[in-house]
Amino acid sequence: MNTTANQSLLDIVDGLNNAARVPALRGITHSSMAKCIGAIRQHIRDEARNVRNDEDPQADIDQRNEQDIERQGVPEEVQNTFGFTENVPPLKQASLFHAVYDWASIDLFTLITSKWDAPLTVEQMLEFMTKNASKLDHGLAQALADAAKTDIKTIERMHELQSQREQEQLIEATPEILLTFNGFGRNGYEDAIDDLPKVVQHQLGVKVVESLNKARDQVLSRVLRTRRIADLASVPIIEDAAKQVSDWVEQFETRYSDEIREAIDAGRNVRTLEDVATL
Repeated sequence: MNTTANQSLLDIVDGLNNAARVPALRGITHSSMAKCIGAIRQHIRDEARNVRNDEDPQADIDQRNEQDIERQGVPEEVQNTFGFTENVPPLKQASLFHAVYDWASIDLFTLITSKWDAPLTVEQMLEFMTKNASKLDHGLAQALADAAKTDIKTIERMHELQSQREQEQLIEATPEILLTFNGFGRNGYEDAIDDLPKVVQHQLGVKVVESLNKARDQVLSRVLRTRRIADLASVPIIEDAAKQVSDWVEQFETRYSDEIREAIDAGRNVRTLEDVATL
């Protein structure tokens, strides 16, 4: 009897060999940290908007009307970027993501034997997010240009300006992000991942598979450089771990197909195993 469907992502990761468990936990740590930062940024934006609305009551009414229109036809459970229901404030979401981060990072630090296996600090993550703007997919750029009846260079320029604005806003918000992130303290607990929305749990599973694939590729690259053939022993271990987590993701997709489909239909960027597959 296959019990994978009844296990949480953390159960699967806990059962992995350390050679695979380390990159898996690092993937969870980085992903939950990034999502925590994203939720904190949303909280900061909401607070700034509330201040503006207090100064201009009419703007508050107009904005509510606009948001109501935008939400029509969108399932309640996927109205929020991260899949939380609308009544979960961004700061509460950030706290839960931080709990996942805290638990995973503590577990990770009990396993690593090299500083190179350590996850990024929150300061390093913010620096990475500031310096690495998301790349514009050429196919998407062409589709946008066609829809807007303009040329692709215009779309690329718009993306560049938007990325620059995002970077400036992130730099400006960094002190408050750090204060809030560190203010959660040691709030991790074992079942934190299970308390996340189903779509987010699914995305973390996909992220773990991606992290394991990258870890395998890094081992192969290192062996090519160093000629240390013994290091190849970890490759089948990592590949088997990726298969175990992939099986969990596929069964999770079947079990919660309605939630995942609703998220996709609502326009959320839901990554699948096909998106992280490697040759």
